[in-house]
Amino acid sequence: MERRSFIKYLTILPFSVVFGQGLSHPGASTGKPAHHTPEGFRNTDPDFRANTFWDMAPWLMSKTTKFFNEETSVNTPFIENDGSYLRTNPDYSATWIGHTTAVVQFEGLTILTDPVWSERVSPFDWIGPKRLNKPGIDIKNLPEIHITLLSHNHYDHFDYPTIQYLAKKYPKMVFFVPLGVAAWLKYYGVDSKRIIELDWWNEFHHKNLSFVCTPAQHFSGRWVNDRNATLWCSWVVKSSKKRMLFAGDTGYCSHFKAIGEKLGPFDLTLIPIGAYEPRRLMHPMHISPEEAVKIHSETGGKMMLPTHWGTFRQTDEPMDEPPVLLRKEAQKYGYSEENVRTFALGETRIW
Repeated sequence: MERRSFIKYLTILPFSVVFGQGLSHPGASTGKPAHHTPEGFRNTDPDFRANTFWDMAPWLMSKTTKFFNEETSVNTPFIENDGSYLRTNPDYSATWIGHTTAVVQFEGLTILTDPVWSERVSPFDWIGPKRLNKPGIDIKNLPEIHITLLSHNHYDHFDYPTIQYLAKKYPKMVFFVPLGVAAWLKYYGVDSKRIIELDWWNEFHHKNLSFVCTPAQHFSGRWVNDRNATLWCSWVVKSSKKRMLFAGDTGYCSHFKAIGEKLGPFDLTLIPIGAYEPRRLMHPMHISPEEAVKIHSETGGKMMLPTHWGTFRQTDEPMDEPPVLLRKEAQKYGYSEENVRTFALGETRIW
């Protein structure tokens, strides 16, 4: 890489984690939903307030000086999992792979969320947030994957080497994505016939399940020139027997109460609990463990699989803090440890 490109990358990488929030547009296109703009999409919660560049600049610059002083590991609990149990295709199992990646088995179908197996979540393989634990299951040991849910196109959620590997290995696998993300899949070689692209509140029936693209509060972009050009979302998957919510990556917002009222309650929720400090800067796009419990409650959640922690260093909180705060808050709500606690990497539970 040329020196100029490298310096530019050091300048913009932290923005991919936090600053896209400040680039949403003030109004929607005439005749289109409120979250649509002429250039892409925006957040619509009445309480949403974007940080300015000057709010973010001191923290962003502190991040650029830490790229070469990386942690090499973190003590996230790990359970060896060779995938053999999942290959028996049990009904209603949930397994945490790491970050926001999970395997959920639901009435004969195996669903993968935001699949990431790469060592770094970055445009480059030698710099950027590095994986601090191995994935809960080796990618070669996965069961047959029928469906992949993508919440948005950030590198720590849309990992193109992983996507290309899975698309080739599982030729019948279908991708569910929010508006605009299909173009990225096609760019990386995925046949358009395998992609279901939806807007917020759109529903699509596939096999024996229904998939609803639901709102979230976040942002999108894979470089400096495509901020919020594609949509971000959460996902609801439901059958006549059970329902699950995959919250993706989000700040706290009123959308989740609406999701609970319209589509809940949920037997399983997958809700992020990490990347929340410094709080005054992170709250528009990343929930805290306390807010995760609130969302679980507002959506009528039963079992929670907490995500977005213990895998990549992205923000300032201690890597082992989210589980502690989660359990403390869950106790206030009266949730048992059986229903609301973190999974170990590779851990499978029945929901």
